[in-house]
Amino acid sequence: VRWGVKARVFVGAATSMLDLLTDIYVTFKFWKDSTKQGYFQASLASLAVSMGIQLITVWAQNKKLGTKRVLREWCPVLIGFKPALDAFRVATGVKQEVGHAVDPMYEMTVMKGIEMFAEAIPAVIIQLMAITTTNQEKEIGNSAWISLAMSVLSTGFISATISYDWDTNPEKRQQTPDFYGYVPALASKRTTVFASMVVVSAGLLLIRCMTIVLLGLMGKRWAFGYILVDLGLYLLVKILTGDFWYWIPAGG
Repeated sequence: VRWGVKARVFVGAATSMLDLLTDIYVTFKFWKDSTKQGYFQASLASLAVSMGIQLITVWAQNKKLGTKRVLREWCPVLIGFKPALDAFRVATGVKQEVGHAVDPMYEMTVMKGIEMFAEAIPAVIIQLMAITTTNQEKEIGNSAWISLAMSVLSTGFISATISYDWDTNPEKRQQTPDFYGYVPALASKRTTVFASMVVVSAGLLLIRCMTIVLLGLMGKRWAFGYILVDLGLYLLVKILTGDFWYWIPAGG
């Protein structure tokens, strides 16, 4: 594995772990503030759902290897070390074990997806809502801004990493050349494309989340209406282009 790939994987793992730590810290700050108990409950629920789905995913990946193996694989999830473990396995070229549902690359992708949609994105919305509803006379702590920035950058980095790694996979390019191959071969251009993907993903996330927050302040129906229209158009395009179904090669 090239050093560039290793560096990107480990930076992604570090970003994910820092995002988790800042989210936990902000959740604690919400708990201490009697005026933000609603945000505390929402943030705690987001962390709990993310953790729960990750535990279920790890169980599905390792259930054929026995209870002891499942319990051992649960430990990194519970202490927030799972991103680093997945990064190490992918960077060192660990192969899929007999009994595993998917290979380490698939597992890391799924775990990153769970982290994005169950923790990082909800954290951005919750923190933006908390910031926008804070009394103008009350100063917003630096921890809130730092946690918001970490959640946005973490989501942008994870999204870009997943797209980049799958597009530059030689097997994927050979099997589906019409879909994979938008990342150029030249190293300097690859760096530019990857950096652009991070910035665009993070920027779009911030814009959409801020839109949801502002519409939510006008009324819940406006926010839910925006989400339904946005997702509806996305799914419609996927259906019309014949790209709605995706089959994961899971096996024993």
